[in-house]
Amino acid sequence: MVKNLSIVAVLMMCLLAGLIISDYLKLPSKELVIFYTSNLRGQIKPFSGVVLDHKYDQAGGLAFIKGYIERMSKAFNFKPENTLLLDTGDALFGTAEATLTMGDVPLRLMAKAGYDAMAIGNMEFEYGFDALKGFINSNLVPMLACNYRDVSAPVSETFKPGIIVEKAGAKIGIIGLGHAELARNTRQDNIENVEIINMVTSVQNTAANLKAKGAELIILLSHHPVTAENKNVGELFPDVDVIIGDMISSTISNSAKPVLCNTASSRGGGIGLTKISYNAGKWDVLGLYNRVFAVNAAEIPPDKELSEEIARVESKVDGLLEETITESKGVFNHSYTEESTIGSLIADCMKEVSGAQIALTNSGGIKTSLGEGKVSLRKLFNIMPFENNLVVVELTGAQLENIIETSLSGKTGFLQSAGINCTYSGSNPAGFRIIQIDIGEQPLEFDSTYTVAINDFMFNNKIDWPEFSQGKNASIKGLIRENLVNHLRKRQFISPETKRRFNDFQELDETLRIQSLAHSLVELEKEITNDGTSNSEYCRLLAEILRLETQADFAFVPVDIIRRTREPLKRITPSRILSDFSANSAISVMIIELDGATIKNIVQRGLEKNSTMPTAFSGFSAELDDNKEIKIHPWNNSFAPDKIYKVAINDGFPLKIEGLYNISKANLSKYSSDIRRTFINGLRSRNGQVEIKRVLY
Repeated sequence: MVKNLSIVAVLMMCLLAGLIISDYLKLPSKELVIFYTSNLRGQIKPFSGVVLDHKYDQAGGLAFIKGYIERMSKAFNFKPENTLLLDTGDALFGTAEATLTMGDVPLRLMAKAGYDAMAIGNMEFEYGFDALKGFINSNLVPMLACNYRDVSAPVSETFKPGIIVEKAGAKIGIIGLGHAELARNTRQDNIENVEIINMVTSVQNTAANLKAKGAELIILLSHHPVTAENKNVGELFPDVDVIIGDMISSTISNSAKPVLCNTASSRGGGIGLTKISYNAGKWDVLGLYNRVFAVNAAEIPPDKELSEEIARVESKVDGLLEETITESKGVFNHSYTEESTIGSLIADCMKEVSGAQIALTNSGGIKTSLGEGKVSLRKLFNIMPFENNLVVVELTGAQLENIIETSLSGKTGFLQSAGINCTYSGSNPAGFRIIQIDIGEQPLEFDSTYTVAINDFMFNNKIDWPEFSQGKNASIKGLIRENLVNHLRKRQFISPETKRRFNDFQELDETLRIQSLAHSLVELEKEITNDGTSNSEYCRLLAEILRLETQADFAFVPVDIIRRTREPLKRITPSRILSDFSANSAISVMIIELDGATIKNIVQRGLEKNSTMPTAFSGFSAELDDNKEIKIHPWNNSFAPDKIYKVAINDGFPLKIEGLYNISKANLSKYSSDIRRTFINGLRSRNGQVEIKRVLY
């Protein structure tokens, strides 16, 4: 009996020891702590604003960010050798201190704050490509972007794709991912030598290289919106463990790798904290802790050394920046998606200074609002940090309509304006929301010419606003911010304008909204139909309009862009065009340069009896001989296989057909944002009189 009890006691002790060992193994043997910021925008000092839905009199500031990290590290025993400090990009541009020192001050202060790495944001390009290369080569803070390549560099080592940092006794791989749409987010001359590489390939290749060098964890610092928008990031980046990036919502659910961390509040108003534990021989990525905290500068003791350095910087620029320019008698609000009083103020200045009839400015170039009280030069720098020139260009009424329709569609952010009064219906389909536009006291005339003041970023941005670069007689009128300063100096005070320049008529009269879609824009000489073949009159008319409007040699249009019509088309109304064009046809018109041999292959494909993509064309006739050999007869000039032709196509036109043609690397540019409006405007400018020539023999 005693012997049996002894055996039971031994077994119980072994079981207890096993449980103790099991619990011990579950305790983290080490941990990695990551602090991170997003979109600092050169904000080295605290600011007043809303952070995490709470209004703070003093938020952010690099000395207070470092002070917050020091306080958290002391409270929770975070050791420096286990801690990383990272940033997701757009850190060096956006304030007066940043602009006046060409980004040098924020970069040096970030280095003093202890940043281990940052992604390269689109704003890092704002000082010019040479300045960016200087930032990278300084090695003050490792600046990473795996999807950029400097085509001017012989071995293309300008951009560092990733690095390994040793923390928590392990090698941690850090990758940077830049914004893919630089052309929409910075000046064109800043990126002439930058090639943007496929993000999936570049991230995966970099991750593989870092793992080959011993990286146990892979962290992706992303300034690319796809990491926030795509629900299947695990399929895109299977070798990435954690993503710290822009615009990542706090509502996101993480059930698999890579784990997405909530984006930190901009301008340093918030700081992100991620803690990853090492349990039972592996990093517990799915069990990581993540939260964003407000940096309340009123309650946090700043880092003494960094605070003194910032004070030295401020003493050099304060005298200039604190000069009072005028006084504000109200709050000028800021919005990216709708009309704003600060936008109207800036547009009014642009119109008056330039002498143009109209002024338009993109909301993305206005970074904050303006409160009551003294208006200092510093505040104007914060509102308009970009060094944009004022450009005046001549546009037709039709081009203005296209630009405003694009703005009302929400594709590019709202365009702030002066000299325009627009009545529209937000309930109408995108592309057909304008009811009436007045320029001054007169209705906008479709075929009249108007002088329009814009900024040079808009003028050179052919992706969002191709019409601006198609304008005539462009001239530069100096820096916009300098013009704004001089304009405001002449005024004792400024007050927000309460009268709206854009009015949604849905709130007033539903009948007028419906009538706006039914009114006749133009009539054709004769009725036409679409029979769904390459010889369709409707599709050939569309192709001919694209050719004429773009001044191309030829035009190609897939027949399925237009639905087969039950009723012949003669009277052009918005509702009829909306009905006839397929649901996805609010697409762009593109210009591409192709050789004659490729054009012949495209025609061959489009005319095949069982073609999956029957294609209508214009600018030439095609002759099919008895051997089914196609001969091309241009309506103008000659045809040769090696000759280069300008061709109008729709965005989405197949750029590669296996075994037939591959035009994916051909020179491609955007002509307009909406093929339907190009079609309508082309017919209106010709009073509906367009010859539909025979194309098949």
